[in-house]
Amino acid sequence: MAIKNQLSGRPLEIVLTATNSAAQAWYGYDQGVISGILISKFFINTFPQTKNSDIQGITASCFSLGNLAGCLLAALFGDRLGRKNTLRAGAFFSTVGAILQFSSFHFPQFIVGRVINGLGNAPHVECIKRSLAEDQEGESFGSLWDAHTSIIPLNGDYPSLSRQLVPCMVMCCLLPLLPDSPRWLVMRDRRDEAHEALRRYLGKDLPLDEPAVINELLSIEEAYNIEKRSRISLKEVILCRDRSGHLKRLLLGCGGQFMQQFGGINALNYYFPIILTENIGLSEFMARVLTGCNATSYMISSGLCFWMIERFGRRSLMLSGLVLQCWAYVMVAISVALLLHAPSQWGAVAITFLFFYYAAFGCTWGMVPWVYQAEINSLSMRTTGTAAATATNWLFGFVCTQFTPTGIRNIGYRFYIIFAAFNLLFVPVVYFLYPETSNRTLEDIDEYFDIDSGHPTIIAIGDKVTKSTARPQEAIDAEIRRVTVADKKVAAQKGSAVHVEHVDDRDE
Repeated sequence: MAIKNQLSGRPLEIVLTATNSAAQAWYGYDQGVISGILISKFFINTFPQTKNSDIQGITASCFSLGNLAGCLLAALFGDRLGRKNTLRAGAFFSTVGAILQFSSFHFPQFIVGRVINGLGNAPHVECIKRSLAEDQEGESFGSLWDAHTSIIPLNGDYPSLSRQLVPCMVMCCLLPLLPDSPRWLVMRDRRDEAHEALRRYLGKDLPLDEPAVINELLSIEEAYNIEKRSRISLKEVILCRDRSGHLKRLLLGCGGQFMQQFGGINALNYYFPIILTENIGLSEFMARVLTGCNATSYMISSGLCFWMIERFGRRSLMLSGLVLQCWAYVMVAISVALLLHAPSQWGAVAITFLFFYYAAFGCTWGMVPWVYQAEINSLSMRTTGTAAATATNWLFGFVCTQFTPTGIRNIGYRFYIIFAAFNLLFVPVVYFLYPETSNRTLEDIDEYFDIDSGHPTIIAIGDKVTKSTARPQEAIDAEIRRVTVADKKVAAQKGSAVHVEHVDDRDE
């Protein structure tokens, strides 16, 4: 039997994590490489038009526009291709974009390459976050590549642009070793393959008749059958004519991505070296070194999020992250405003709180919105909801990335107050509108948003089920009911089978 059909349990988990890590490294490198390139003398001499802040903005933000287009394409064709083939298609476009970038000596070619790079990058972000890997151990690995990009001097930027192909190729080599998403297989009426995929995912060399495997399959099938029976058009979803709160759930996923972007991450992600050189007055070399150190710190905090996200829950991380990010931006604004009075001292304070912002973001908002959007949408709205949320991320990422260079140069410390205010504003939004999704199955979330569940749109302060990080008893009871219904259907089908005995006439 081929190796790809033998992996199960822990070995499969290791390959799954490695695939996710490669995909995250690919994403992290594609996003982070531009921050070091924008201040490179080689790049500026090759493309002198990037000295203009507006041109500098579009150089960074066009990547987000490509990602936006890629999200829409993934929404249209993702369910037809499957998660793994969607990833392969994204890898193809990303490779074309990378080649156009590192072979360019004309600015329009560089921009086109960066847009195509984003086009290929978006499908893999969507697939990895929502179904192929549904585990987040690889999140921090992308930051390691960011650090690598920033620390190494770019005396010729084209080799650094070609390095993004390394994690892309690693991911493509590992994909054949993985079974496809069981939920996607169920949606495509490929029950036997879904059964086999679950058997491999749930443990080492489990038999197909293992109760845990069968119960998981039955639960997924029953939830999907309920979704199919109640499926309605997008128009009816928008008009709130469904029982499952699809519009609320879609808006929660999109809102999380909106808040992530206007929390200020991409104002720093793409322009951290520029902030250090233009607002704080550091040399290019020191800006590179500190950018690399900051990326390493971000890598560590992202790794901590993997440990924290299930222990503390989504809501706790989102709320604490907003408070910490607001405080960091307030202190950066104060430091930049007072920089002229004591450059060394206030410069050190500004750098400290820029590092602090990244650390706070990494273990909270860096991962939670991606996990949340995958958990909050139903199976029937998974592709549409995830595509809408991810498109929201890239759309408002483009907005923030485009106006940041102009804001840094024209309004100084006031620019940071804008993001401090947004973070503060989002605290009551999360507290009163976002239910907890940790330690819930996807089917638990469907039950929670059912029109007869008794849970209001605006979260009541005393609603313990909504805020609890432990799986509520009502969710456990609902799963038992689903499995019982599925068992009865299977028993009824077996009972209705007609036994036909074949008699050989030659024996008479």
